[in-house]
Amino acid sequence: MINALTVLYNVSESKNGFDAVSASLKDESRLAVAKGISCILKTQVMQNGKLSIWGDQYNEVTLIPEKARAFEPASLATGESVNIVRFLMMQPVKPEIEKAIKSAIVWFEENKIKGYSYNVVKKDNKAVRTLAEDKSSVIWARFYDLQSNKPIFGDRDGSIKYNYSEVSEERRNGYSWYGSAPQKLIDKDYPKWLAGNGIAR
Repeated sequence: MINALTVLYNVSESKNGFDAVSASLKDESRLAVAKGISCILKTQVMQNGKLSIWGDQYNEVTLIPEKARAFEPASLATGESVNIVRFLMMQPVKPEIEKAIKSAIVWFEENKIKGYSYNVVKKDNKAVRTLAEDKSSVIWARFYDLQSNKPIFGDRDGSIKYNYSEVSEERRNGYSWYGSAPQKLIDKDYPKWLAGNGIAR
């Protein structure tokens, strides 16, 4: 959805090669982007009165996070949330957008996993995903529990695991369960956005 909204945003603002689009389509795109942003702000998950990040999938009627494929439980999703924050940073700053961005950054800071790296290595001609101790590394789980913020992992049978090593070999190696994308958001994108808009931390 963020990719679709980004295209609509570029159309509405005549950016990235979309300057030739008709004025009427730009107006329609601008309206669609506004609706999209409204939905984004409504769906940022609230935890005990505090905004966190966004879910992996949502019910289109209730706007409540729900499961997707068997191994994709209802959860907070870090990768998707990074892209959402970057999209919001492209928009004119309004109090609700500023709050959404700052709240997400705080959540990322509070839920990073220090001292581990996540790598793909070749073993017997197969790709094997490994979680290893690494004092210099910081990562985030792909999915977090909606209430406790504990990393969670889904499996083919629909079960939820709280320990990466308990995930079946097929899903453990066939899906990316950790990532480091929030680090660039925190270290580079966020400070640039603050400075560019004259916003205090």
